[in-house]
Amino acid sequence: MTDTAATRPYGVLGRVLGHSYTPTIYKELAGLEYVRFEREPEDLEAFMTGDEWEGTNVTIPYKRAVMEYLDELSPLAERMGNVNTITRLPDGRLHGDNTDYFGFQCLVEELGVEVAGKKALVLGATGGAGTTASMVLGDMGAIVVPVGRTSEVNYDNIAQQSDASLLVNCTPAGMFPHCPDAPCTLEGLDALEGVIDIVYNPARTGLMLEAERRGIPCIGGLLMLVAQAAQAVERYTGKATPRERILDVTERLSRREQNIALIGMPGSGKTRVGEQIAQLTGREHIDLDRALEERLGMPCADFIIKCGEAAFREQETAALADISKRSGLVLSTGGGVVTRDENYPLLHQNSQIVMLNRKLDELAHKGRPITARDGIDKLAEQRMPRYRAWADYIIDSRDCAANTAHALLDTLPPAL
Repeated sequence: MTDTAATRPYGVLGRVLGHSYTPTIYKELAGLEYVRFEREPEDLEAFMTGDEWEGTNVTIPYKRAVMEYLDELSPLAERMGNVNTITRLPDGRLHGDNTDYFGFQCLVEELGVEVAGKKALVLGATGGAGTTASMVLGDMGAIVVPVGRTSEVNYDNIAQQSDASLLVNCTPAGMFPHCPDAPCTLEGLDALEGVIDIVYNPARTGLMLEAERRGIPCIGGLLMLVAQAAQAVERYTGKATPRERILDVTERLSRREQNIALIGMPGSGKTRVGEQIAQLTGREHIDLDRALEERLGMPCADFIIKCGEAAFREQETAALADISKRSGLVLSTGGGVVTRDENYPLLHQNSQIVMLNRKLDELAHKGRPITARDGIDKLAEQRMPRYRAWADYIIDSRDCAANTAHALLDTLPPAL
C-alpha cells in the first residue's frame, strides 16, 4: 500500500446521504475512516476519475452509473447489473462488486426457513433491493413470485397466495417516519413460515409486528446492512469478518438505536429514573406526561378532570405515536399507558420496554386523580399483569433513582 493509499478514506457515494448507521458499522468492524461522498450527477466523472478515496460503497442513484468508469467487475456484479462496492486495486484500477447479495443471503439464513421448492412472495421485486432478493431466493431454489401494485399478483389479491412459505418486503413501506405502517396484511397467508422486511428503522416494522402477533418468525433488514458492509470490508482489507462478529455488531447496533421505554405504576419513579439514565448514557429523555402537557396546554391532571380519562387516553396515544417511532431515546411513560392495547405496538416497534417494579406502599400519590379515584390496590390489580406482559425487562426499584438507573443499565444487554 502506498503512502497515499494509506491516508485516503473509505466512504459511501450517493446524491443525498442523510443519517446513516454505516460509519458506525465500518468503525466497529474494521476501524476504517468512513466519509459521506455526496455528489451531483455532473460531478460523478470527476469523483470516479480522481484519487480522493481508496474504496467506496455506492448507493442510489449511482449503482449503475458508476459502471462505465470501472476497469473490471466481479462475476456477481456483472450478473446483477449494478455495483455497490468499488475497490481501488494496487495498480490503480477500479474493481466493482456487489455485496448486497451476501447481505440478503445472511437474512434468509438467519431466519432459518428452508426455501428450496417453496413459494416466496417478493414485494417490490422490480426495484434494486427486490431484484437482489429475487436473485438470491432463486439461487436458493425458491419459487419467486413478484408482488407489486400493477403485477399479476398485487396487494389487492395477495391473499390468494395462501400456499406461500415466505414473504419479503423490499419496499420502503413502514420505514421511519411512516411507522408502524405496512405494505400489506398477512391475512389469508396461512402457510407462511417466515417474514423478511429489509427496512431496518424501526427495529420492528408494522409487517414484523403482525408476523409476531401471528407467531410467524420474522427478521428486519439491519443484518443485511451489517453483512454487506462486512463483505465490503473484506474486499477493502482482505480480512473476512466471522459470522458471529456480524451478528454481534448487528445486535448491539440495534440496541443502541432502540429507545429505552419505562413503564410501571403511577409514582414508581419513571421520570426520575429516566432522567438518570439519560445522564448516564447521553440519550435524550422525554417524559410522555410532560410532552402531553405541552400538547394539551394544561397539566394532565387538569385535563382528566375537565375532559375525562377516555379523552386523555386518546391524546396520550396520539403523542406516543409521534414520539415512540424515534430512535435512541429514554422514554418515561405515564402509568396508564398500558390500558390501551394499541399502545403496545407503538412502544414495541422501536423500544426495549422496562418495567419499574416498586412496592405499592412506596408509590407517590399526590396530584394523580385516577389514583385518588380508584385507589392503588385496584389500579395494581388492573395494571400489574399488563406491565409484566409488556415488559422485556423488570427492574426492582432501589433506594434512589440513580441506583435504579445503574441497575437497569447493568441488566440491559450491551449496545454499541
